[in-house]
Amino acid sequence: MDRRIILILIAFIIIFEYQYIYIPNKRKVKNLENLILKKEKEYNEFIELCEKYKKGEIKEKNYSVEVATDRFSLFSYLNDLIEVSSIKTNISDINILPKEKINEYLLEKIEIQINLITIEQLLSILEKLEKTKGIYIYQFEMKRDKNKPYLLNTSMIISCLQLNKSKTNI
Repeated sequence: MDRRIILILIAFIIIFEYQYIYIPNKRKVKNLENLILKKEKEYNEFIELCEKYKKGEIKEKNYSVEVATDRFSLFSYLNDLIEVSSIKTNISDINILPKEKINEYLLEKIEIQINLITIEQLLSILEKLEKTKGIYIYQFEMKRDKNKPYLLNTSMIISCLQLNKSKTNI
């Protein structure tokens, strides 16, 4: 009888350790390995994007100021960019800032807040902004989302430099 109780107790301890110690730790190790692989992939993508940026910077060292045409509308341009980039649901705020008159130029600024976008989407948007004549990124801020660290929240002020069409006050 004592032997049976000891065997049942040993079996209970083995099952308990397997169920509540071995399996949870095995899952944690597997999750940690998956997280390591994901972080390595993100790091490699980051290095690749940095290299692409460096190559683009080396090719083109044109720092001249470009001016947008008189009929250019920054708000319409941003609206089209949002539609093309399919980020309409990610826009949390668009704020049109007061226009500034600088000599014969007019500086128009719009502040835009974009939430929960991927780095690829952000890169695509920045690339399109960079290639557009007369458009500049006046201010830029980017943070990882607390709840979804693989997505970004950005805030930027985009400016447009145009020739002043009229000499009247704004």
